[in-house]
Amino acid sequence: MKNLFFSLMVLFLFSCNNDERNNNFNATVIGAGECSYLIKFDDNVIDVPTNTSQNIFYEINLPNQFKVNNLRINISFRQPTNNEIMACTTRDYAYPQIFIEKVN
Repeated sequence: MKNLFFSLMVLFLFSCNNDERNNNFNATVIGAGECSYLIKFDDNVIDVPTNTSQNIFYEINLPNQFKVNNLRINISFRQPTNNEIMACTTRDYAYPQIFIEKVN
């Protein structure tokens, strides 16, 4: 009986998931930048490169139908992998890049 109880407790503890972060953020498509479209987040964002540029980022993977100046969107995103980062030689400010996973 003790073994069954211990086994159930271990199973219960490993099945719990405490990662309940909200991964969707409200943002505005500002417009085309030197490298790609620029997105400005409304809220403080997490898990993205340090940004001292008023929460403005270059997008990677934004579908064409959302590339509209001043369009309000809700997105989920992640940091780009090394293969996804745009090699951008720009005269403009070098905004950090994000990879968009989903847009609403």
